[in-house]
Amino acid sequence: MDDRRLRYFLAVVEDGSVTGAARRLHLAQPSLSQALRALESELGVELFHRVGRGLRLSAAGEALIGPARQVLRAID
Repeated sequence: MDDRRLRYFLAVVEDGSVTGAARRLHLAQPSLSQALRALESELGVELFHRVGRGLRLSAAGEALIGPARQVLRAID
């Protein structure tokens, strides 16, 4: 797991959408979506429930927020 994927995950959480987070991160939306799917695959859990065109955090996603912030603070 790399810090880039954690930053992407938190950006989506904070923005509430992949499109908005991609815009803020200056990324193409498909690239951000692919990175999120790779993180989910690496962790073996679904971090978001895909509902129509939107996202809703799963229980695993909720549980990752605090540790992701801690890791990124330690790196920064």
